[in-house]
Amino acid sequence: MKKHILYQSDYELHAFFVKGKKIQEVQRFQRVNKFEANFTQYLSRNPKTPIYWLVDTTQEAYQTTLLPHVLGKDRRDLMAYKMRRSFEESAYTYGIVQGRETQGRKDDRVLFMALNDPNFLEPWLDLLTRQKIPLAGIYSLPLLSQHLLKHLPQAPYTLLVTDTPHSDNTGLRQTFFINQKLQFSRLIPLNISDIQERTQEILNQIITTQRYLDNERLLPESDPPQVLSAIILTDSQTCRVFNKSLDYDPSTLNIHVLDNSDLALKIGIKTDSERALYLPDFVAIQISRSWFTKNHYASHKDRRYSFYRHLRKAFYFTSILLLSGATAKSAILLQDANSLKEKGLTTIEKTKSRQAEIEKLREKLPHSDLDILLVRNIVDVGYHLKALHLSPQPALEKLSHVLNRHNDLLIQQLKWGIGHSKTELFETNTKTMKSEKRDNLFKELDFTKNFIEGQRLQGKIDNFKGDYLKAS
Repeated sequence: MKKHILYQSDYELHAFFVKGKKIQEVQRFQRVNKFEANFTQYLSRNPKTPIYWLVDTTQEAYQTTLLPHVLGKDRRDLMAYKMRRSFEESAYTYGIVQGRETQGRKDDRVLFMALNDPNFLEPWLDLLTRQKIPLAGIYSLPLLSQHLLKHLPQAPYTLLVTDTPHSDNTGLRQTFFINQKLQFSRLIPLNISDIQERTQEILNQIITTQRYLDNERLLPESDPPQVLSAIILTDSQTCRVFNKSLDYDPSTLNIHVLDNSDLALKIGIKTDSERALYLPDFVAIQISRSWFTKNHYASHKDRRYSFYRHLRKAFYFTSILLLSGATAKSAILLQDANSLKEKGLTTIEKTKSRQAEIEKLREKLPHSDLDILLVRNIVDVGYHLKALHLSPQPALEKLSHVLNRHNDLLIQQLKWGIGHSKTELFETNTKTMKSEKRDNLFKELDFTKNFIEGQRLQGKIDNFKGDYLKAS
């Protein structure tokens, strides 16, 4: 993915494009006559590409402090209050929690940062807003440089020393880290053309910074004293001079001189020419390879066109999902419709087959105009009438066998009947059935039920005088 990165120093602004391993410097701008027109013309070439803005300035201030360990809204409110107290005059501020103390109350270690001079950014930022260019964020170069430490010699106390890529005014940036976390950074001008004098001045500045760290007690007091690891990241020629003329106390200072090209090879960076690489190039590559880089200084107003861009992308993505879902649902419905169609065709074929069979039956009975349903109803009525005319002889024979074993039982009345239920046994007979009208025959009778047969006996026990206890 191609990313558009701007690097701004106190003197000029560099425009980069980064894609994969390749970083290309496109153009440089300085705040001279007609810089607005040149910069506006440049922005109009890629109006929809988000911009990642790196700042590298002497106007950046740092403050580390301890805050009570709280979470959520309480932490945000506490940090916002402390930030206002520390940098009340600055519109560009940022705070980050760097960890917790291991002793005492275990407070949070917090780094607050601010750009003291808003005029440093605003002329360029106004042009971006006028062109409605999406701004991904404004980032502190020293803070993002801490991600490079994983490619450098490891130490608990590290001082990263780098050159600045200015056309006319060169400088030296020293950035101090404790356990890979930024503490502060300072940028000083260093306009020395002679390489021998320049290397000596760099060494003097490192020793001066070391004394400052000792005075501020940022390096712990110990015996032997804590060694500061100074990493000088510079060009090949300066590396060779440093390796020949380094003179310092190794008991308190450990200096590593690294070639920019070696680090570029280790990280995997390709340039478009023989242009020298500097710290902004390495940080730009880190940004291009990160899926997300948290914004430091840009306000919501500055980033509104980037927000609109993400919102449009979200709408497009949602529309694609809805369209895909509708397409998938339509495909399922179409598949179901085809399945129903196949079942319908099968049913039609079966119906035609049954109709053909019925036609054959009708051909065998040419003089009969009976319908098949009428024939079935006639058969059902026949079964019903046959059931109504069952003979009671078998049931009476069984009853006679019972009466032979009980001579004291005298039968006075005997009823026999058939029906669908016990209540119908002795209410329905052949006479009532014959009196029913033919039109109501199928409505009154339920041919789906089975018939039951029953007998009702009425009589008395012989020689019974009302004494139930003595009755046999």
